Amino acid sequence: MKHLRNHLFSVAGVGVFLFLALATMPTNKNDNHNSNSNHRAEPPANTTLFKNNKTGLSGDLEENYVDFSLSYPNDWKLDTEAGRGSSPNFMKVQRLTSDEITIEQFAVGYFTGQKELMETLAHRLNDQFATQFPNYKKVSEGTTRVGQYDGYEFRFTGRTRTSKGAPLDVYGRVILLPGDSGRKGATLLMMATSESTDVHGPEEVGEKGELPILLNSFRFGSD
Repeated sequence: MKHLRNHLFSVAGVGVFLFLALATMPTNKNDNHNSNSNHRAEPPANTTLFKNNKTGLSGDLEENYVDFSLSYPNDWKLDTEAGRGSSPNFMKVQRLTSDEITIEQFAVGYFTGQKELMETLAHRLNDQFATQFPNYKKVSEGTTRVGQYDGYEFRFTGRTRTSKGAPLDVYGRVILLPGDSGRKGATLLMMATSESTDVHGPEEVGEKGELPILLNSFRFGSD
């Protein structure tokens, strides 16, 4: 499978940067009101705490830097190139099969827009994604919350193939979290594939499987 292209979109000074790449070959609950708050609890057992930092950032990521943290399961693979060099993401982490096919993936990019532009940007991103995934279909969109943060999301499906030619269904969810007077915003990209035994459609992305661990632990700030 070819890696999906980088996605960069900006309108009226508003930008979002996301990288969509499924590792199909070797590579270096419906309630959206998740229960996290801005107070960091102890990380769940068998997880690693990731804290964003400015070290090594340049270009758009440096200009649009935002402090955030989250926890991910210890057996997930952190992309060590994310947040460095020409990478468009602050971080990307994924759960892989033994032959390195993506099961679930979570990435964080930047979002410099304010609340009133979330819907417009989501529509433009949807149009871009439609050119990248065979059999792409947006299945829902609307307001959402990640803990105490108001956001806007859309969910989609698509299909690709593994490096051995087997069909692979893709279920995606994109959440835009706007900035406020004290910080920039962020874009959360979650994807699962038909390799997952827990996630069977886009409505379950971030609700079942292991992605809820990451989503529920996401916090803005450096604490």
